[in-house]
Amino acid sequence: MPKYDEEFIGRLALGAPAGNRYQHSYFYSDGARWTLESRLGHLLQNLEHLAAEAERREREKELREAEQRRRWYAAVALAREQQVEQQRPRVLTGQTRAWRQAAEIRAFCQAARARAGDTPVATDEADWLEWAEAYAEQLDPLQTALRTPPDPPAARESLPHTAWTISAVVTWRPRREGSAAGTTRC
Repeated sequence: MPKYDEEFIGRLALGAPAGNRYQHSYFYSDGARWTLESRLGHLLQNLEHLAAEAERREREKELREAEQRRRWYAAVALAREQQVEQQRPRVLTGQTRAWRQAAEIRAFCQAARARAGDTPVATDEADWLEWAEAYAEQLDPLQTALRTPPDPPAARESLPHTAWTISAVVTWRPRREGSAAGTTRC
């Protein structure tokens, strides 16, 4: 069994493999018209060119990823802002509904008492009206000081309407724990 795959014929060969199928591989060897030593300058120059090109591509890739990261975080911040702005009208609408319902209950109780006129209201009816008025007090949001509602939770699951928008606009996403790639799904 031979010790080497090829037999030594006394000629030297040196080369740089291609980084991918679109790059040219550089290969120099002793030939009939020149020796490897005479071509070594060209080889080293080509290697320097390959290294500079690879470094330039790496810098461009890092800049693209940084821009994608910036756009992703901007999209998430916008989604969060929209989430908060969509929640506030829901809270306000709920407060106005509760206020109207409390006012209607109070008006109902007042109408029931006015119906009786000067005659005393039956005990069952009086108990019911007292409970209804207490319930109206509980419903009425104006019985306490009004405050800006707390922001909704910021979990990924609480942004369902914006998750598709974020993933459509930006391909980069932060890594999840234990994930090998930076392109996990939102």
